[in-house]
Amino acid sequence: MNQMKKIILSVLLFAAILSIKSQEIKYTDASELNLIGKPFPDTPNPYHRIDTLVFKGFNTTENRQVRCPVGMSVLFKSNTTKITMSTNWGYVYNTVSTMPIAFRGYDLYFKNERGEWQYAASGANRNYQEGKEDTFTLIENMDGTAHDFMLYLPMYSEIHTCKIGIDNDAYIEPIESNFRHRIAVYGSSFTQGVSTTRAGMSWPMQFMRHTGLQIVSIAASGRCMMQPYYTTVLEELETDAFIFDTFSNPDAALIRERLLPFIDRLIKAHPNKPLIFQRTIYREKRNLDRVVDERETAKAEAVEEIFHELKNGKEKERFNDVYLITPNASDNHETSVDGIHPNDYGYSLWSRSIEEPVMQILAKYGIR
Repeated sequence: MNQMKKIILSVLLFAAILSIKSQEIKYTDASELNLIGKPFPDTPNPYHRIDTLVFKGFNTTENRQVRCPVGMSVLFKSNTTKITMSTNWGYVYNTVSTMPIAFRGYDLYFKNERGEWQYAASGANRNYQEGKEDTFTLIENMDGTAHDFMLYLPMYSEIHTCKIGIDNDAYIEPIESNFRHRIAVYGSSFTQGVSTTRAGMSWPMQFMRHTGLQIVSIAASGRCMMQPYYTTVLEELETDAFIFDTFSNPDAALIRERLLPFIDRLIKAHPNKPLIFQRTIYREKRNLDRVVDERETAKAEAVEEIFHELKNGKEKERFNDVYLITPNASDNHETSVDGIHPNDYGYSLWSRSIEEPVMQILAKYGIR
């Protein structure tokens, strides 16, 4: 009898050990999978967009921004039932107009039966400390079926290490990207995605999912003013086309000063590639704030005058690959979060409003 009890206890103990072991988490660094949307492939930190030891001139704010992995995502396949994120942070952004899930969280998509990227989960840890490991469960209770996943990295915080945790008995492997070409976007906080609820909801990321074109982001919240040192970055970027949101941050005087030199340098560095500029969207603060309205009006007039000269002047043939289109981020004046930035729906309107004109332009260059 005692022998039987020992056998039963041994079996139960072995089962308990197996159960505990099956609940263990194993981690894989995200950079060992397929990291897409990265402007330059060889930064010392794989989650930095730009190597600031190579490209000089950025101020403190800009240095922080270019080290944030906005627009970057990880493609992988796994049959895990649970995904845990473990992050070691550098600089962490903080704002009242953007969800923490967007600026220091993760946004997970899976490929559904129709081959479309569909939302799965998003989240961020409530308590975190810069320079320390931050771990939280992103999703759990999945059925163990293998899925293709796309994980958007945080929109506005620096990552030192990023590890994806899965079940101990599950597998994780990189998958090939089905996104085509490389389309660079350079723009303001609009392009970075300020006021979104999660990292995958900026207009470039929505545009990317809907068109299948890979976006690489050089977004610079509040600092997209066609500075010469930013232009150097764009000159060195390997891309098939550019989409710009360059008229949201600078005032009219700065637009008049910098736009033509900016275009000239890019035409020289990227001959015969489309340079698609967007007019800045309507800021709802204009409705009653006369100063804002006057400033926005002056900016718009400067853009129209310069582009009229480009397209009708003596050197108009030189600017054949330069385009100007109009985005729309509101259909009823109700999409603004803070009088400046749209909400998720507004960014969705923006993405869809430019899709047809952008795709028509790109088709001229064999980009489909």
